[in-house]
Amino acid sequence: MNKRRWKLVIFAVIILIVAFTMHFREKNEEEAISRILDHAAEIDAIELFKGEQSLFKSTGKDATVYSEKSPLSHVKKLSKKERAIFEEKPVYHIVYEIKGEPLYEVDVLKVAISSELSKELQQMVFNVGDKQYLIYWTKEKKALEQSTNTQRLLEQYSK
Repeated sequence: MNKRRWKLVIFAVIILIVAFTMHFREKNEEEAISRILDHAAEIDAIELFKGEQSLFKSTGKDATVYSEKSPLSHVKKLSKKERAIFEEKPVYHIVYEIKGEPLYEVDVLKVAISSELSKELQQMVFNVGDKQYLIYWTKEKKALEQSTNTQRLLEQYSK
């Protein structure tokens, strides 16, 4: 009987740890989204990278030309299967900053298998030249719908 109680206690502890972890992860995600929405208008610098190399950095009023007006207007969590539709390594990396501190960072993923895109992902994908890309918030493993501002930034500086 004593052995059975210990098993139940251990099982209960494991369930509590899992529940706490899930709650903590969800809370962090909500806080990150809230922080971005609250401070999106304050973005004063944008930097575009290809690998480790900076292709473009815009600060001050010039940064507002390329910043997203509503950066999280459409967010979709990508499953492993959906993530596999895109190339593994990001083609570009964009950092949005406020007063020298990153507010959020996204990767620009190139579509590898366009025939596998769901209708929802097709709406989130955009074209630059003859290539298709998706904005991916790596930290939260979510796809973000881009605006014409991001598309314009890549068209101008990704050559």
